[in-house]
Amino acid sequence: MANRANQVSPEIELLLICARRRLDAAAATRLTELAGSALDWPLLLHLAGENGLLPLLRKHLLETAPAAIPPDSLSQLREAARANALRALFLSAELFRVSDALRLRGISAISYKGPVLAARAYGNPSLRQFDDLDIVVSQNSMPAVYEIMAALAYQARLPREAFFAKEARAIPGEYVFVHKINGAMVEVHTESTLRHFPIPPDLERMFRRSSAVSVDGREVPAFATEDEVIMLSVHGSKDFWARLIWVADVAELLAQSAGSLDFEGLFAEAKRLKITRMLKLGFSLAREVLNADLPEEAARAIENDRAVQRLTAELRDSLLHLGGSSESLFRRSLYRIRMTEALGDGLRYWARLSTAPAEDDWAMAHLGERSSRFYAFLRPFRLWRKYGPGAARIR
Repeated sequence: MANRANQVSPEIELLLICARRRLDAAAATRLTELAGSALDWPLLLHLAGENGLLPLLRKHLLETAPAAIPPDSLSQLREAARANALRALFLSAELFRVSDALRLRGISAISYKGPVLAARAYGNPSLRQFDDLDIVVSQNSMPAVYEIMAALAYQARLPREAFFAKEARAIPGEYVFVHKINGAMVEVHTESTLRHFPIPPDLERMFRRSSAVSVDGREVPAFATEDEVIMLSVHGSKDFWARLIWVADVAELLAQSAGSLDFEGLFAEAKRLKITRMLKLGFSLAREVLNADLPEEAARAIENDRAVQRLTAELRDSLLHLGGSSESLFRRSLYRIRMTEALGDGLRYWARLSTAPAEDDWAMAHLGERSSRFYAFLRPFRLWRKYGPGAARIR
């Protein structure tokens, strides 16, 4: 980040330093210098919250430069950290409860993001902000999942028929459950709802390769590190890499698995799924924004892809608040098309995402299995209203 120290505000530079599990001596020294300067502390805390970095910011400031934190900001940091820790404990307990119920019914399920990613990447669920749980199961398990979640007092956001749909066009973008009493939210994903994969992932293979991560002393099923990197790359690309924590997640997984990650197998799987560009973009942002170390083969793949270099520059400037990212419909469409390496694949990918109803569309329009086929004609108009010329805005 030293090569960009003169290009970003001190608040952003401090966030970039804190967006990691551990600080080396040089980073700790620079953090102390920045914390003792004329920082805009309300802005710093706001940006940290927006980018999912409040727990890491508090950790590194208290360990490195506690005396520099103004009393009001210190109080806010402590309160935010306390609330986040309680939320992490609560959602971890819900994850154990849901996972146990699924396992007892013989349903293979893997948790990703949330407590599992926090424990894997940062060593503690309380060091990453998350507000819900994400669980992946096979599509044919959804009728049983619906019944299990209902027995656990979770209310589905979609009508019951959506969980029993057979036709691909009648399957929503995701399945969301909210607990009737405690308000916990669980998003259940399948190979059919992970719609931002150009080709549906082979969950059976992923389940066979799965490992386990210790969360508060409990072993929880998790993706193999290579599959976790793939999931995070698609998720970050889906949402335009709009938060620093998503880049930090990739950087930390690379750091934690240095020397053990199977890059050859990782790129082979990415090629099969047609997400090589998404994977390279995640790696490129981790390197350019957070100075993540990349093996030679990954660095070479990035340097040989000019589209990735251009996308990295655009997204980096947006993340660091140097320029601004237009969210116009045209720019969003162009971005989607560029997410695959072949133009034909990119156009098909963009067309599918532009017409297939997402979960919000289902919930808002109360789509059924029959009416879903007609919504493919209406969704482009909804996107035009949301992102067209009259609605274009600067993030």
